Amino acid sequence: MEKLNIVVLSTDLDLRIQVKNSINSERMVIAGFADFNDAGLIKLSGLYPDVIIVAVKGPVEDHVFNFVQHVLSTVQNCFVLLMNDRIDVDLVNKAAQYGFRRVLTLDTQPAELEDIISKIYSLELERNMDKNASKRVRSKVISVFGGKGGTGKTTVAINLAAALSKAGKRVFLIDADLQFGDVALAMDIEPKDTIVELVQDRNGVTIENINSFSIVHNTGVTVLCGPDSPEFSEYITGEDIERIIDIARPYFEYIIVDLPPSFNDYSIAALENSNDILMVYNNDILSLRNAKACITILEKLHLKDKVEIVINKNLQGLISVRDFEKMFNMSVIASVPHDVKAATASINKGLPIFVAHSKSLISKEIGNLANKIIQKHTGILPIDMIQPKKRFSLFKKA
Repeated sequence: MEKLNIVVLSTDLDLRIQVKNSINSERMVIAGFADFNDAGLIKLSGLYPDVIIVAVKGPVEDHVFNFVQHVLSTVQNCFVLLMNDRIDVDLVNKAAQYGFRRVLTLDTQPAELEDIISKIYSLELERNMDKNASKRVRSKVISVFGGKGGTGKTTVAINLAAALSKAGKRVFLIDADLQFGDVALAMDIEPKDTIVELVQDRNGVTIENINSFSIVHNTGVTVLCGPDSPEFSEYITGEDIERIIDIARPYFEYIIVDLPPSFNDYSIAALENSNDILMVYNNDILSLRNAKACITILEKLHLKDKVEIVINKNLQGLISVRDFEKMFNMSVIASVPHDVKAATASINKGLPIFVAHSKSLISKEIGNLANKIIQKHTGILPIDMIQPKKRFSLFKKA
């Protein structure tokens, strides 16, 4: 069963974190955060929330009520709760007039909050939820990251995108390694336009422009390539990356973002707007040390709960997967074997390993990774994407 999507509307960072920490149920997930502005409305439209929690400290201004009223006329099949530290009869009555289902105190206990959300959602589902709501595209954003170069994160990104596409998903791959991205090279793409032309277009970032400036690869993946030259990266901001993701959400089931091996304005923007962060590392001492530093930073950014570790180019005899898991008290979601021959051949062909060498151990592990991601977000266990062909025989075994 798919989890309930909850979006927190608040301009207060501390309140965002407080509400996020109050949701511990396995049936619910904080899908994102938004402000009371046009960008927030775009984000909400793409996230398709089941529940919107408005968290405000102090007097609730009229612009908050007006914004929520506009949201409810735009975003279908959701309900809104208000959390405030100054609750009185006037506030409750006004909130009801503008469409809020409940008004709660900011110190509402997690168990009580989850119980209220569950009960209201059940009522909404019975009364007036759109029967076609399940057909909505609820996009999942997956950032592929690593604080160290050379780990093969781009290889993981493009092969994961290809695997998800083969599973019948609509996939958008963004090369956000804006200085030294290799997605175009690895996929044998010669882009006429890149992310730079997209953000500089006079019509702004629209889904029409995203499609126009992207290329549909023969794997079925829609690819937005990085700049032709490193100096063009200065034209891209974190707000640009966030807007591209927000605009693309309603149209793709999975958005894969290949990030640079560093923390900067646009990489942090992508990480904050991701459902999952795949940390790609090799099983050596340098990677272990770097992973520890990166996860510490992500913890300070309140993003550690999104992290999944991928061991790439796994070599026997070095640091084991179990050692990685013990070090970080986290499970490794995938351990991709080292196969120089398959990797080199796929680059020369301009095809992902998942396509060029579909029977390789790398492809099998990438297929398993894609299956785990699909199951995590939908609750559905997909069939194996790489299945051995059955040999034909005239004789049955006794």
